[in-house]
Amino acid sequence: EKKSIRPTFSAERIFGGTSLAMCSNDFICFYDWAECRLIRRIDVNVKNVYWADSGDLVAIASDTSFYILKYNRDIVSSYLDSGKPTDDEGVEDAFELLHEINERVRTGLWVGDCFIYSNSTWRLNYCVGGEVTTMFHLDRPMYLLGYLASHSRVYLIDKQFNVIGYTLLLSLIEYKTLVMRGDLERASQILPSIPKEHLNSVAHFLESRGMLEDALEVATDPNYRFDLAIQLGRLDVAKAIAVEVKSESKWKQLGELAMSSGK
Repeated sequence: EKKSIRPTFSAERIFGGTSLAMCSNDFICFYDWAECRLIRRIDVNVKNVYWADSGDLVAIASDTSFYILKYNRDIVSSYLDSGKPTDDEGVEDAFELLHEINERVRTGLWVGDCFIYSNSTWRLNYCVGGEVTTMFHLDRPMYLLGYLASHSRVYLIDKQFNVIGYTLLLSLIEYKTLVMRGDLERASQILPSIPKEHLNSVAHFLESRGMLEDALEVATDPNYRFDLAIQLGRLDVAKAIAVEVKSESKWKQLGELAMSSGK
């Protein structure tokens, strides 16, 4: 059986993925592949669409920003199966806006729930749960090819067809993803597989989530651990670090904290 879509607007671009997408200069419309029915219209000037392999997440890139949305396929399926007609806007709860990032995406791809992309200033970044981390500052225009999980490397190509690989640990992505989901038990199981040289980065991530106690447990840099201990009022930990590094300024900080806390 053949189905067809007759858009009532001039389609400037068409994108595949979990659902078919057509966009004008002012909005994008997503359609169901099976029935060719409108799923949702979103008012944004779209330059590219990137679907995660799971089909549950999509990044919509405009000239100045990108938006990460959750696709509620069960809601869409239930609505379409009901036979109810859709209006010009589609199914109201088809997508849920999770994050808006004010950066222009040049090239991008998904690894699990992690969106890897190069931006307008040629930085190679990744975004997990709305938090953006810069992996590398590229010295020339480069374009993402893909991610090889077995090598834990993301590969890019430049205009001279030189292929370059950068390390991005799958364990680090999985850990951050689980923390963002609130699954701390499984995250703690993955933590030992993250190399020691990346633990301070993990600690900074935990601190940004307000998880200072966890950050203190993970961090390895004495100066950073001291700062975290001071923030937490952990005089015992701060004192042990001050003894270890033999820093006069740290003893002064420790003394001021002890006096202010009456200890």
